[in-house]
Amino acid sequence: MKVFIVEDNSLTRFTIKTAVEKLGHAAVGEAENFAEAVLKLRDSKADILLLDIILPDKSGLEVLKEFKKINSKTKVIVVTALEQDSLDEELMKEGASFILRKPFSVDELEKALNKI
Repeated sequence: MKVFIVEDNSLTRFTIKTAVEKLGHAAVGEAENFAEAVLKLRDSKADILLLDIILPDKSGLEVLKEFKKINSKTKVIVVTALEQDSLDEELMKEGASFILRKPFSVDELEKALNKI
């Protein structure tokens, strides 16, 4: 699968990219904020978007809403440390396929990727 990663922390982004590639998938792009994500995602052929919910310029929820307008077929795994039922419900309503809680293991990431 082709995976695009949106994560503001460069070390976390690198760790996720490494895990994705270790699992045999291709990391086809990455972004660290809303503006960069929206620009790069317009041309992305990703099967899966791994999306951090807290970004420096806008929320991951806003990225999710914008992305689903651009490409409704790509599956979205939201990556977050936040645990709020109301937020989870809104993310799923807006098109998230799975919510992966930080910190997570490579095995948990693999399960999320396989589930969707």
